[in-house]
Amino acid sequence: MLKNYLLITVRALLKNKVYIFINVLGLAVAIASCIVAYFNYDHNASFDNHHVNRESIYRVNSVREFQNQLTTYGYVPLPLGDMIRQNVGDVDAVTRYYPGGSNMRIKDEVFSTGLTYVDENFFDLFTFEFVEGSGAGLKSKTNILISETLAKKYFGNEKAEGKMITQILPEGGKKELEIGGVFKDQPSNSSFGSSAFTRFDNWFDMDSTLLEGANWKSRITLFIQVSDPSRVASIESQIKPYVENNNQVREDFIMRSFVLDPLEGMGVRDSYEEKPGTWTSQGSPIAAVVGMGMMGIIILLIACFNLTNTTIAISSRRLKEIGLRKVMGGLRKQLVFQFLSETLLISLVALLLGVVIAEWFLIPEFNKMWGGDGNGGFGIDADYFGRPNFLIFMVSILLITSLIAGGYPALYISKFEPAVILKGKAKLGGTNVFTWVLLTLQLAFSLVGIVASIGFSENAKYQRDFDLGFNQDGVVYCYVENQSGYDTYRNALASIPNVNLIAGTQHHIYSSYYNDPIKYLDQEIETDIMNVGEDYLEAVGFTLTEGRNFMKDSETDKKESVIITDIVAQKFGWDDPIGKELVWMDTVKLYVIGVVKNVYTNGLWRELEPMVLRYTTQDKYQYLILNAPIEEMKNINQEMEAKWKGIFPNKMYNARYLNEAALDATRDNINIVKMFAFLGFVALGLTATGLFTLVSLNILRRMKEIGVRKTLGASIGNIAAIINKEFAIILIIAAILGSIGGKYLAGWLMSSIWKYYLPPNTLTLIISSGLLFVIATLTVGFKVYNAARMNPVNTLRDE
Repeated sequence: MLKNYLLITVRALLKNKVYIFINVLGLAVAIASCIVAYFNYDHNASFDNHHVNRESIYRVNSVREFQNQLTTYGYVPLPLGDMIRQNVGDVDAVTRYYPGGSNMRIKDEVFSTGLTYVDENFFDLFTFEFVEGSGAGLKSKTNILISETLAKKYFGNEKAEGKMITQILPEGGKKELEIGGVFKDQPSNSSFGSSAFTRFDNWFDMDSTLLEGANWKSRITLFIQVSDPSRVASIESQIKPYVENNNQVREDFIMRSFVLDPLEGMGVRDSYEEKPGTWTSQGSPIAAVVGMGMMGIIILLIACFNLTNTTIAISSRRLKEIGLRKVMGGLRKQLVFQFLSETLLISLVALLLGVVIAEWFLIPEFNKMWGGDGNGGFGIDADYFGRPNFLIFMVSILLITSLIAGGYPALYISKFEPAVILKGKAKLGGTNVFTWVLLTLQLAFSLVGIVASIGFSENAKYQRDFDLGFNQDGVVYCYVENQSGYDTYRNALASIPNVNLIAGTQHHIYSSYYNDPIKYLDQEIETDIMNVGEDYLEAVGFTLTEGRNFMKDSETDKKESVIITDIVAQKFGWDDPIGKELVWMDTVKLYVIGVVKNVYTNGLWRELEPMVLRYTTQDKYQYLILNAPIEEMKNINQEMEAKWKGIFPNKMYNARYLNEAALDATRDNINIVKMFAFLGFVALGLTATGLFTLVSLNILRRMKEIGVRKTLGASIGNIAAIINKEFAIILIIAAILGSIGGKYLAGWLMSSIWKYYLPPNTLTLIISSGLLFVIATLTVGFKVYNAARMNPVNTLRDE
C-alpha cells in the first residue's frame, strides 16, 4: 500500500516537475529565512543560559526619583557591595563588576584592550570554561585572566599561562601582571563579553578618587547570589537604608530604593526596556527579533499559498485518476492521505534544501552584517542538533507547512463524485473564492515586504543626511590625560601642514561629560554638561545661532557663563535666552551667553538630550581636537600616529575620527536595509513565480476557450483583457491591504529602533505598489500574450 502511494506520488511530481521545482525552491528559501529568524529569537531566549548558577544570581539595580518619576538603573554606588557582604546574611555571595580598559605592553609592543575589574569569586558564580589555568588564578592581585582570542593575539600558539604583561597606569606608571588562566570566549548571548579580567582592587590603583572603595559617588555593577528566592524581598528591605548614604553625597541623583534583577533574561530586558546604566552585554533589539520573525512568517505563508494554488491547478490533470480510484473503491480518506503525503514530501525536500541555504548562505551573511563572523560582534549560533527546541521547531515547520499548503487541496479535490469527474463536468485549476483570497493575501504580503524594504532605504538616506549639530567629517580627537600631555602633543602637531585648528577640552562629545539638573525659576531639567576650551565650538563645528562664544582667559566666563543648545531654551520656554539666569547645584548661578544648534550625542537612536557648555582652562584639558580638510585626514592621522609613538612610547595611539559613531549608525542602517531588501525581494520573487505558475496552469485549462474566441474573431487584446480582468481586481485589493500593512509594520519597526526616523510616506506606498503592478503585469502579460497569439487550429486539434 505504502509502496503504491509512493509510486503515485513520485509519478505525479515528475509530470509537473517544472512547477514543483519552482515551489520547492521558493519554499526552501522561505524555510531558510524562518531558520535565521528562529536562531535570532533563540539568541535572546537563551541569553545567559550557559551560566549554571543563573537561577540564583541577581543584579542589584538602583531606582532613582526625579520630578516624581522613577527610573531603574543597572548600577549602584561602589561601597554597596561591601555593605551587603558585611551586613546581609541572606546573601550567599557578592561580586563587584566594573568594565574598563587599559594599555598593555608585551616586550616592545603596546596593545589596547578591554579590562574588567571583578572580585575573586566572580568565576565561582559565573560559568567560564578554561583552556589554561582556572578561575582560581584571580585570587592573586597580580594576576590577569584573558580570553583565548586575546591569548592568540598576544602570544600566538604559545602557552599563555604564566607569562607576564605590563599594564600601563595613568601618569606613566606600570604594573606587572601574570597571566593566571585562559578562558574560552563567551557565547555572543552572554552578558560578559570582556576579553580580560583582573582583581577588583586593582581598579583602585587606577583612580585615587575611588578612596579604596569608599566613594559613594562612584558607580559599579553589582551581582549577588541568593539561594532562597523567597528572601529577595527581605534583602531589598535590608539594603534600602543605604540609599541615604548615596543621597547625602549625590543630591542630583536621589535614590528611592534598590531592587534585585534576576540574571535570567536580564540582557534581553535591558535591551527591550532601554535601561540606563547597564554595563553588561545586551540582547538583540525587539525590532530585530520581531521584525525578522514576522517577515519570515510572511514569506513562509506566501510560499505555502503558492504551493496550495499550484496543487489545485495541476490537479486538473489528475481528475481521471481520482475518478477511477473512487470507482475502484478508493475511500476519500485515502485520497486525502495521498495528497497530504505528496505535499509532505515536497515540504520535506524544501526543508532539507532550506537548511542548506540557511547554513551556507543566509546565516554567514547575517553574521557578517552584524560583525558576528569572528570579529567580536553579534552573531547567531546555528546549533542544529544541540538544541532540542530547534528540532521541535523544524518538525513543526514541516507539519504546519504541509497542512497549510496541502490541507485545502486534499479536502477539495477528494470531495468530487466519480460520475461528475468521468462525465467531464468537474473543473479544477480556475479561480474560485478561496484561490482569490490566497492570491490576494499573497500579493498583499509581498507588498508589505516591498514597502518595508523601500521605506527602510528612504529612512537610511534621511538619517545619513540628518544634521547632528556638529562636523561629522574632518575632525579627529585623542585622549591626552592632562595639560602636560596636551601641550607636548600639540606642539608636535603644529608642524603638520593643512591643519585648520587644534583645540583642547576637558570633555568631548561621545567621550566624556556629566549629567546634572539645572533650574530656572520653579522649572528643573536634567542636562549633559561639558567643560570645553575656547576653540572647541569651532573645532567640532557647533553652530552658534545666538549670542557669543567664550572669551579666552575670561574669569567671568569661567565662573558663570554657559552656552546652551536650542532644546534647553525650548524646555524652559525662552524666546530670548541670552542673559537668562540658571541655578546649578542649588547655589551656583549661571548666565546664558550663547545658543548652539541641538547636538545629537545619542545619535538618532534615543531622545535628544539638553546640553550646557561651560568654559574650562588649559590646566583641565584631557582631549586634543584636530580639525582639517577631509581629503587630508588620512595622511594627517598617519602623521599624528607617528608623532604620538615618538612622544608617548608606552601609550597606545587612541585617536578616533569624530564621524565613527555616525559611520557605525550608517553601517547598521545599510545592514537593516539589506535585510529587509532581501526579504522583500524573496517575497516578491515568490509571488511572481506563484502567479506565473497559477496563470500558466489556468491558461492551459482555458486553451479551448481561447481557441474558440480566436476562431470567432477575438483579438489578442480582447483575449488578454478577459483573462487579466480577475487578476487586475486582485491586484487592486492587494495593493490597498499591502500598503496599509506595510506602512504600519515598517513604522512600528522604525519607532522601536530609532527616535528620529522617516516613516513610509505616500510616495513610498505608490512606488511599492507600482513595482508590484509592474512585476505582476510582466508575469501575467507574458504568459497571456503567448497564449492569445497561438494558432487556434493547433489548440483545438490538441483539445
